[in-house]
Amino acid sequence: MECKQNAGDGWVAYLKYAVAILSIFAGVAIALTTPPDGLTPEAMRAIGVLVFAVGWWICQIVPEYVTGILMCTLWAATHSVKFNVAFSTFAGTGWWMMVGAFALGAVAGRTGLLRRISLYVLTLFPATFRGQVLGLMGAGTIISPLVPSMNAKSALSAPLALAISDSLGAERKSPAASGLLAACYTGFVLMGHIFLSGSFSHYMLISILPEQYKNVSWFDWFLWALPWGVVAFTGLALYIFWAYAPKEPLTLPKGYGRRELDKIGPMTRDEKIVLAVILCALLGWMTSFLHHVSGAVIAVIAMCVLLGVKTMTKEDFKTRIEWPAIFLIGCVFNMAKVVKALSIDTWLSDALKPIMGMVMSSVPVMIISIVVVIVLIRFLITNMTSGSIIVAIVMMPSVLAAGINPWIVIFVAFTAANVFFFKYMNTIYLCAQFTTHGEMSDHWPMAKFCMAFTVISTIGFLVSIPFWKMFGLM
Repeated sequence: MECKQNAGDGWVAYLKYAVAILSIFAGVAIALTTPPDGLTPEAMRAIGVLVFAVGWWICQIVPEYVTGILMCTLWAATHSVKFNVAFSTFAGTGWWMMVGAFALGAVAGRTGLLRRISLYVLTLFPATFRGQVLGLMGAGTIISPLVPSMNAKSALSAPLALAISDSLGAERKSPAASGLLAACYTGFVLMGHIFLSGSFSHYMLISILPEQYKNVSWFDWFLWALPWGVVAFTGLALYIFWAYAPKEPLTLPKGYGRRELDKIGPMTRDEKIVLAVILCALLGWMTSFLHHVSGAVIAVIAMCVLLGVKTMTKEDFKTRIEWPAIFLIGCVFNMAKVVKALSIDTWLSDALKPIMGMVMSSVPVMIISIVVVIVLIRFLITNMTSGSIIVAIVMMPSVLAAGINPWIVIFVAFTAANVFFFKYMNTIYLCAQFTTHGEMSDHWPMAKFCMAFTVISTIGFLVSIPFWKMFGLM
C-alpha cells in the first residue's frame, strides 16, 4: 500500500526533473572515471548506476519500483555483474518470505479480522483518554507481527483512532486527537520493530548480513529487540500523557467497544480460517530453531492454504498483495549483493577508516553515530530501507572486526529511520494522515512526537547494550 503526496507543480516539478537529469550525468561520469586503488571498472559502473538510482528515488520522477528494476537491469546491461547476481534476491528466501507475509496481512485486512482484534483489545482498557491511548498502543502491538506492511497497518488503523477520538468528544486537531494519532502510530507502526514479521524490510535487512549471521529466527529478533520495545512503549506512552493531555476529562460512551464489535457481527468462516493460518504461521516462525524449516517455506505454504480453501481469491492475489513494494524491496536487496560481489564494501571501509575509528571507539558512540547519520540521510532518501542498507553496508566491515553482531546495526538504523520531521520523509506516516484526510492532527504536533521518538528510541538502544552483551551479540 503506497501513500504518497501528489507531484508538485511549478518550481518543485522543475527541481525534480533537474535532479533526475543531473543524476543521469553524475552516474555516467562516475561509471567512466578511472577506478581508484581497490576498485575495478565494473565496480565504478555499478556505483554509477547506484548514484543514478538514488537520485531518481529522491526526486521520485517515476515509481520507486520502476527505478529499482531499472537499476538491476543496468547492472547486468553494463556488465557490472552477471544477470544472476543483479537479480539474485528474487530466488532467495527473504523475497519469498515477503510474498507470503504480504498475502497473510492483505487477507487479514480484507476479511475484517484486524479491525475485530483491535476493537476487542480496546474494550480491555478504560474508556478514558489515557486508557484509549494504552488501548491503541496495545492493540497495535498485538497486530504488528500479523501484518508485515507498515504502510498497510498505518492506513488500516488511523481511521479507527479517528473514530475513537470523535467518540471521546475530542475536537479534531486538538492535542487529545493528536495524542491518539500518535498512540495509534506507536502501536501499529513503531512497535512493529520488535517483531521480525512486523515489517517486510526486516527480512530484507537480514539478507544483507554475512552468511554466518543470517540465521535470525522470529524468536531471536523478538528477544533481542524487546528491551528497546519496553523503553519505547513506556517512554512514548508517558510522553503522550504529558504532551497531549486534554484540558477536560474525556470518556467514551458506555459500552462503545462492545457496540462496535456487535456492528460487525460474529466471526465469519474466512476470519476464522485466516486467524488459524496466521497463528500456525507465527508458531512455525517462532519455533524455527527447533524444526529448521525456512520461514519463507512456512509463509508460502500459509498463502497456498488460503488460496486452496478460497479464503484468498484470485483477485486478492492480483490486487491486494503489494507487488510494486515487493519488487522494489527485491531490487534494493540486490544492492548489498552487488556491493559485496565487487568488494565495494571493503573499499569503503578502508577509505573511511579514520572516521570509523572514532565511530567505533565505544558501543554507545557507535549507536549514537548510526542514529545521527540515518536521520540525516532520511532528509534526502525517503525510502527507509534503502537508507538503512547504505548505513549497514558502510559499517559492516568495522562492526565485524570489533566482534559485534551486525544485527545491531540493521536494527538501530532501520528503527531510527522511522522519522517524519517533514511530511515527505515518511510514506508510512503519510498513510495515517491521508486515511484520516488530515483532520485528526496538524503536522507540527506530530513532528514534536517524532522528535520525542528519536530521543526515547536512542535511549532504548543504549539501555539495550547490557542485554545485547548478555545475549552474546557483542
